[in-house]
Amino acid sequence: MGTELRDCVSGICMKEEMRKAVIEHVRERTGNTAGGDGRAADDNRKRGNAGTADNSRKTEYIGTADDNRKKRQEKQRIRGWKRTAAAAALLVALIGAAAVPVRALINSIVQERMEQMPQAEKETYTETLMEQKVAADGFSRAYTQEEECRYREMGEKYQEGTFPEKAVIQVETQEEAKAYEFCYLISTDTFCLPERELTDEELLEIIDFTVKREYAYTEYYEAEHAAEIAEEKQKEQEKIAANTEDGGIAEKQAEEIAAQKLSAIYGVDTEGFEMNSYYDEEIYDGRAAYCVNWTNIITHQYYYFFIDAKDGHMLRASHSGADLSDAPFAGSEEIEAQIPVLSEKARDFMREQIGETYDEVYVSYLLYPDKNAGTQVGFYLAKEDGSAYEIVYLWDGTLIEIAEKKDISGKEDGKPVKLWDGESYTEVKEVFRRLEG
Repeated sequence: MGTELRDCVSGICMKEEMRKAVIEHVRERTGNTAGGDGRAADDNRKRGNAGTADNSRKTEYIGTADDNRKKRQEKQRIRGWKRTAAAAALLVALIGAAAVPVRALINSIVQERMEQMPQAEKETYTETLMEQKVAADGFSRAYTQEEECRYREMGEKYQEGTFPEKAVIQVETQEEAKAYEFCYLISTDTFCLPERELTDEELLEIIDFTVKREYAYTEYYEAEHAAEIAEEKQKEQEKIAANTEDGGIAEKQAEEIAAQKLSAIYGVDTEGFEMNSYYDEEIYDGRAAYCVNWTNIITHQYYYFFIDAKDGHMLRASHSGADLSDAPFAGSEEIEAQIPVLSEKARDFMREQIGETYDEVYVSYLLYPDKNAGTQVGFYLAKEDGSAYEIVYLWDGTLIEIAEKKDISGKEDGKPVKLWDGESYTEVKEVFRRLEG
């Protein structure tokens, strides 16, 4: 999802090398690599993996052939499932480096259900999770639009106390899976879905399986690594203390700032979400920052805010979710019609929400050989010194991301971008041009 990576409140920790590798992995999954473009990974997902519900899991933004070789090599060393931004929190748990707690997410009704889970069942979830060493396929087919809508509805009902009547059937082999219309194949971490529409009961079974697995693994990890967790938490608190003594803001202040931005920018309240925050001096371009995030692994909605640890201004905000990942591509006519509308929207946002001045506006999007654009378009509102704010929309006007950029001098119209779909590369071009007015 994602969902970068540590919850210092719950005391998550990991080895430093693994932490950096996972951060880089999640950055690439969400398109936030240094010099990367989130639109690339999202767009090629739709080109290369249209047959799965979790299509972007096999997609990487490559840039040029050499740009990210080291990152790819590092990523290949990470054991476990590859996940999209909408499940980046799950990624961390699955690689065995850290657990992302779901207890803060679930209300008392769901909490009670989790606490009543037999120990043997929890052990089965944990052992299965730790033994899986393959990149997951996730689902045997994509959800239909109707299923997507009902999944979100069932997610909300689940949080209100509507649970499935039974558990999803789990099988070990492909041969066993053939005997069932709907089941979970353990060896490849795949939900084998029927050709017909999933029932509400089956959707609830998928949700219940996911939440139980997360809960079980979190409980296991926190018990197994209590000493490491405490040590890591202490180190982080010492860094936070040094930051505040040097005039920086406290973590609580960062959380309050992010909550205000969540409401002001996305119009979302925090009900039903798990809030995590942590301090890091490396994750955001070498700047000390707090990452404050709200995630809902049931409804697959994720909001991330990076708040400057020194002066408290927002460095970046982003929203991802299963519904957003299925946004359509833009045809040539739509491109020409929407760019003026969205650029004006970006200017208004800059004035009303960021409060910064700018000198020039640039547009950026990916253009495929068939002349269709990707799913997203970005606007760079640049100052004279070359720094800029990037504001990213879906073509229908849905706001995805806002990010402060130090330098956009490397942006170039017509620059080739290579996308990887898990099997082959596709070369597209980045459109980057200055807008008048």
